[in-house]
Amino acid sequence: FCPGLRLAATPRLELRMVVGMQFFLLFAALTSFCVAPLAIASPTVTLQAAVEVETWSKGAKANANEVLNVVIALKNREVERLSSEVLEVSSPHSPRYGQHLQPAEISALTGPQQASQHLIRQWLTTTGVETATLSKWGDRFHFRANVSQVEALFSTKVHWYNNVAGNAILQAMDLHAPVSVATEVAAVFGLHGVPIDRPKAPRQSSTAAAKITPELLAKHYGVAGVEVSRGAKNRRATVEFQGQYTAQKDLSAWFAQYVPGAKQGDEIFTCFPGACEPPIHGHGSGVEAMLDVEYIMGPAPGIKTEVWSFQNTAWCTDLKDWTSRLLDHEDPPLVFSISYGIQGNVSLDKRMGCSEAISRNIEEDFAKIAARGISLIFSSGDSGSGGNLLFKHPLWPVWPGSAPHVTAVGATQFETFSQSAERAVTSYGSGGGFSWRFPQQPWQREAVEAYKQNPGAGLPRSQDFNAQGRATPDVSALGLGYQVMANGHTVAVGGTSASAPFFASLISLLNEHRLQNGKSPLGFLNPLLYEMAKNGTGFTDVTVGDNHKDRTGIPVREGYSCTKGWDAVTGWGTPVFGEMLQYVKGLPSGRREHKSSEESEQDNLVLV
Repeated sequence: FCPGLRLAATPRLELRMVVGMQFFLLFAALTSFCVAPLAIASPTVTLQAAVEVETWSKGAKANANEVLNVVIALKNREVERLSSEVLEVSSPHSPRYGQHLQPAEISALTGPQQASQHLIRQWLTTTGVETATLSKWGDRFHFRANVSQVEALFSTKVHWYNNVAGNAILQAMDLHAPVSVATEVAAVFGLHGVPIDRPKAPRQSSTAAAKITPELLAKHYGVAGVEVSRGAKNRRATVEFQGQYTAQKDLSAWFAQYVPGAKQGDEIFTCFPGACEPPIHGHGSGVEAMLDVEYIMGPAPGIKTEVWSFQNTAWCTDLKDWTSRLLDHEDPPLVFSISYGIQGNVSLDKRMGCSEAISRNIEEDFAKIAARGISLIFSSGDSGSGGNLLFKHPLWPVWPGSAPHVTAVGATQFETFSQSAERAVTSYGSGGGFSWRFPQQPWQREAVEAYKQNPGAGLPRSQDFNAQGRATPDVSALGLGYQVMANGHTVAVGGTSASAPFFASLISLLNEHRLQNGKSPLGFLNPLLYEMAKNGTGFTDVTVGDNHKDRTGIPVREGYSCTKGWDAVTGWGTPVFGEMLQYVKGLPSGRREHKSSEESEQDNLVLV
């Protein structure tokens, strides 16, 4: 019953202005009171389809009292405009280079309208979920609910799913919601998805041609010229997921052996948001986690380092948890290294439960992170082009490494009998190729077009790659023979999960120089890296090799070859730190003029 609707139909013309205004306010209040219930009563549609993941089978119905953590992400506004803003503050020739957006400015641009938030809140409370919390910037609701509540809210059923390894997870069937609600929701996290099926990093025996250490990397790539202040302003982080833990005991022993010039305390890391050390029982340190932290810290010691650890069950839910906490953080690390990803058509195949809606929402978070001036550095994967031995088929690069607002790092190795010349790695495939989901980015278009025109590129069949897609990797570094200490033992490890944290260490060192000189951090790197390389500086071109191989080194039918200039195997090649530093020294400061908040908002949210 909405009395305001009936009152509005019989206005009295003889009422005075003041009475008319009172009546209008009453009508508005009553109408707004009725809007939400009427909207919630609208027809129901499928909000998010269930995920049937290969190797996982449906089991018993879940107990009604089992508790689930749920996140409802609301749709972002002005996503294209946000991407344009990122380019404005990340392109070296832009007058706004380095003038990154503040969290409130990003929220003002992309955040949902209050009416949308109110509608979702009404829907939740009407169906019995009264404890939902709206996030700091208003873009998602968090709540804990038992299975009975979840089933009532989404008109669904929740079952246990099992795999052959004996693991079990809770999964909802199709999620449903009123049409009005569904139009405001981007994705639901916590009810669909499985742990990432991530093979171990390739390992080499002690007879590998070169043992890669921080000292060797620093010498080979000329890492010098920045004196680290050891202040709190410049911080970096690795991100670890699902069973990968970082042990201070191992890191301290590794520093003592491989970073003898470090000062006391340089080997200390901190955990966020909770513990990242191995649990007391049942777990040791992870080779992947130790590789990440050792090679983001060792080549550039003294910069404060954090390990962000997420140990839930669903891969994309953990990814969302990470991006959400980063965006809510008032002062997050400036560089993140992430050595995880999925090869293949992630959204269509719903790999690990990452549907198109879920992955798109995460990618929009990447754009927000880039706008804030934070560098995201991902490994490009160890499965080469993504082909196979038996037949030709469409090739997909690794995600999230192929997302537009991250930097993807491939891998090289020393040429035989050399510790100077490099080629594409041969014992596995350096991940690279062209995305079917994301268009080629403006900062790479010229370089990628030249590659496609090069007869030496060895491109796949035209139907097997998207010639107009986002191309990866962006850069590379050595990715074979890294000396890693885990659980008290040293092993030789390879992979783009080695080259990525090393490259991240260099970026943190470049940030150190900028911050010491009153400048802003580098932020989203790719427009800068491509311009630097175009000007013939910052990188050593790698022209030998290909990625026609899988993660075990077995040849595949199709792939890409190294060429002069950018290529889809090693990107622009490997870093020359001294040249990178010199180029960075010439960049604008990125300082923003002090203006009123109104002027600042107009300057930063209106495209030039």
